[in-house]
Amino acid sequence: MLDYNSLTYKNDIGAGGLQDVYALVVFGKNHKGTYVDIGCRHPVLHNNTFLLEKYGWRGFAVDLEYYTPEWKKYRPNSIYKNVDAFSINYKNQFEKMKIESPIDFLSIDLEGMVDRCNMLKQVFESGYEFKTITIEHDAYCTGESEKKPQREFLTDKGYTLVRKCEFIEDFWINPKYINEDQYQVLIQDNSGDIEIHPWKFLKSVEYDWTHFYDKVDLDSIGELL
Repeated sequence: MLDYNSLTYKNDIGAGGLQDVYALVVFGKNHKGTYVDIGCRHPVLHNNTFLLEKYGWRGFAVDLEYYTPEWKKYRPNSIYKNVDAFSINYKNQFEKMKIESPIDFLSIDLEGMVDRCNMLKQVFESGYEFKTITIEHDAYCTGESEKKPQREFLTDKGYTLVRKCEFIEDFWINPKYINEDQYQVLIQDNSGDIEIHPWKFLKSVEYDWTHFYDKVDLDSIGELL
């Protein structure tokens, strides 16, 4: 969780890059959406969907690292699998959970030198659409090898690039389902020589996102603070 005034962490609750906040800006606090969290890691710390679940969202999370006890403790209502994300039949998984298309939020946050674009394509092979997508490309260390094919694929599918970041991660919307007034404050072209982190960008346009953390009961996760 971030302190708006100092732009420093009070703790590590929720998404480090405000991916959860971006989704909440688009959908609002009253929307009870669906998510897919690929490369989810810990259920609370630096997690892209923990905050969404506090607003009544539900979905599917997967990570190769072993966080099963933590997910059972902190997010027992979530469907979490400790497996290789490439081993999953996403169509079968979504149907088993009775999640309908379009899914509201897709997060692909795989670490290391992995092919995130092929992961993206595999999820799309499910036949499902997504209203918003956040996906890492880590161009600061992978160059164009991830970023370019991801952007070509999603642009070809009709998605709109809202946060264009040349360093780490892009945020996309599907204009079939999302109007510009829902994401206008998020539009950013970070094409310079220095990454402008989302929280610094939002502060530069005088948007205080911290009210989205009102749903977090810090007493229930006190040992993580």
